[in-house]
Amino acid sequence: MGRVIKTIEQKLQTKLIKISDANIKVTKKQVRVGNNILFKYSSDEVSYTKTRYFPRLKDEIVEDDYSVTILLDVNTLGLLSSNICKPPKKAKVVLGMFRDVRPDIDKIVIGGDQCKIQDNVLYITYDLYSILLSVDKEEGVDRKIRVKSRIAPFLKDNFNLKIDVVDGDRDYALLLREIIADKKISQTDIVALTNELEGGDNNEIVIKKQINKQVDWLLGAMQSIIDLPKITKEDAKNFGSSLFNFPKTSISGPEDLMEKILTKYGQNIIFGVPALLNTNKYVISMDGFPKCQFDIVLINYLSDIEIVELKRPDEYLFDYDPSRAKFYMCKALSVATAQSERYISTLYKEKNPDIKINGKNIKEYIESQFGGTITLSICRPKALIIIGTIDKLAIKYDDLPIKEQAKVTKRSYNQNLNTAYKELKSSFKNIEITTYTEIIEGARLRSQLESD
Repeated sequence: MGRVIKTIEQKLQTKLIKISDANIKVTKKQVRVGNNILFKYSSDEVSYTKTRYFPRLKDEIVEDDYSVTILLDVNTLGLLSSNICKPPKKAKVVLGMFRDVRPDIDKIVIGGDQCKIQDNVLYITYDLYSILLSVDKEEGVDRKIRVKSRIAPFLKDNFNLKIDVVDGDRDYALLLREIIADKKISQTDIVALTNELEGGDNNEIVIKKQINKQVDWLLGAMQSIIDLPKITKEDAKNFGSSLFNFPKTSISGPEDLMEKILTKYGQNIIFGVPALLNTNKYVISMDGFPKCQFDIVLINYLSDIEIVELKRPDEYLFDYDPSRAKFYMCKALSVATAQSERYISTLYKEKNPDIKINGKNIKEYIESQFGGTITLSICRPKALIIIGTIDKLAIKYDDLPIKEQAKVTKRSYNQNLNTAYKELKSSFKNIEITTYTEIIEGARLRSQLESD
């Protein structure tokens, strides 16, 4: 079984479990000391009150003049310190930058996709929050260097002491972002400057950074989708529109959304293949076999074909039979394997004139989609089924009916599930079964290795 990836909620629970102070009471929705609520939490956010707890001070409970809410995602989760009972210290630094002009602000909300001040609340994205802290840190270092360089002559003249003065470690990329934000340089100017980059290492670094930026964005966006316990049709439309700018009317559901994402972005980042095609056409058989439609066609480095069959990210892979204490493939996965076997069988008949796509045999049609630049060699066609996530292979033990839990221990249930998944992965000769979690983590690992 693949490495288990913790959800944001699980990571938050890990931090809560580590709270060791006996005076702190952790309930299902909040953390408090006595009657004083330190913060409330859910799977979506951590909301700190103005109450702070200092166990080593004489007055343990102190009222601050601001509150903090952190909207949780893979980035903002890192803002929670090991002492989760207090908001991040830097939140006050950023808040202070705004209080110079808006002293009435008494709350900061970090995360989300908008920057605004509404009533007395500052809403700020994680990216801008990070930029402001980087500026503050950089200017703080520069100030020390400037002071050192100015006092150096006095120490030398009066005490014969020499101070080593070094240049500041300025982040010029951050400075460029500030210039762009100030609109003192146009995008045309930036393009002109990048065209003057020297070839070789410097140019390669710029290109790699742009690629890594897109990889991080894509994998983060996909992760936010599959983290949902259940994805409705409306969820799919909203995610497709807000994250990928797909028209809402073009998305029929979660499965269709993942097909659109992988068709547009999957070739290099997810699958790493020379060519990818979404036929969006039915394969018609004149022999009476039911028509079928490939979700995505991959062309590998041997010019052979792999068919990708996509199922919902929120689908279980297994159903559970309590009477036999056995796991078996869910209906959606059973249908997917049957479809995949038929696809492979169809591909072996690539030149069969009775099997056509848009009036051409399979080989002719696919080659025509690449303008004659690819000559297929269909010798060992395969299928890849992508379904569900690694932490939702089957119903959770805690969600089983009580009478079924009485028949099996949690440990035995989970071990049995892990074994079932390993067996499933090796059950088919030309069909690979994986989860959305594993393709995202695989892409992330490749990106890290290529960056090193």
